[in-house]
Amino acid sequence: MTVVLNLPMARFQFELQARTVLSFPPYAGSTWRGAFGTALKRTVCVTRQPSCAGCLLQRSCVYSQVFETPAGAEPLLSKGNAAPHPFILHPLATSGQQYQAGENLRIQLTLLGQSIGHLPYFIHSIQQMGERGVGAKQGQYELLKVWQEQRLGAEDWQLIYAAPQRQLSPLNLLSPSLPAAPDQLRLVFKTPFRARHGGRLVHETLFELPSFMVGLIRRLSLLSAYHTPARLEVDFKQLREQAQQLTALDTAFNWFEWTRYSSRQQSLIAMDGLLGSFSLAGDDWQAFWPWLWWGQWVHAGKGTVMGQGQFQLENVT
Repeated sequence: MTVVLNLPMARFQFELQARTVLSFPPYAGSTWRGAFGTALKRTVCVTRQPSCAGCLLQRSCVYSQVFETPAGAEPLLSKGNAAPHPFILHPLATSGQQYQAGENLRIQLTLLGQSIGHLPYFIHSIQQMGERGVGAKQGQYELLKVWQEQRLGAEDWQLIYAAPQRQLSPLNLLSPSLPAAPDQLRLVFKTPFRARHGGRLVHETLFELPSFMVGLIRRLSLLSAYHTPARLEVDFKQLREQAQQLTALDTAFNWFEWTRYSSRQQSLIAMDGLLGSFSLAGDDWQAFWPWLWWGQWVHAGKGTVMGQGQFQLENVT
């Protein structure tokens, strides 16, 4: 089955300079997500209601659409009520790091579908984050430059914004081309993969490749349904049956423990996940190559907006 995914993906890098000491926990995903959400809401919310639920502007507000994406009648959400958000923060480069005043750092943001058009709001929000402070010590920074990758995965980063001129010149995205599938593939989790299978949290001895594949396809389908005008047509029954034939080879997993503080629940929440890798070989897995290739840019499992579930595809020679 040929997969035609009409889901634009744009990657941006933000070059920052610390004004005061910046200190980040071993996994900085929750730190960046919390600061980003607060700054974005301050930037765009005009009603100042404490909750988006019941707000007259909910379906047109940038914050609501991006950060608290309202779920509709999508059949794929019959077992849940949360629509996927069209952004991913990448905290790995700053995780466990400390920066002194004057030192530079970079964070990366991936935008999906229609959210790409809201880039100016996100740039302003990241500027505001630096002024208000992030991290345990509420360290401050200054936004220096913004870089954009023109073709997905090409690493052809180009400067589109620089202070103090504050002139934004975003690039027209070039359509990526799906490379040919390798004979053998190794998938490496770069950030913790967190998911449930059969009501249990997936861990080192409970990783099910068919469940991983179906979950990844479901995520890509939902992102397409909620954040693009066109719906992705998928034969889930056929794909589930095909996925049951897959086997993960040479598995090498380990467990990563971390918690985040939820201001909504006013408590620490465990966000532990799986790191490590597995291999794919033979003919059966290659039908899923397009899903894996696209999926590496949107991550898999839970906590993706905080950068969790990032995986890298490596050819096995």
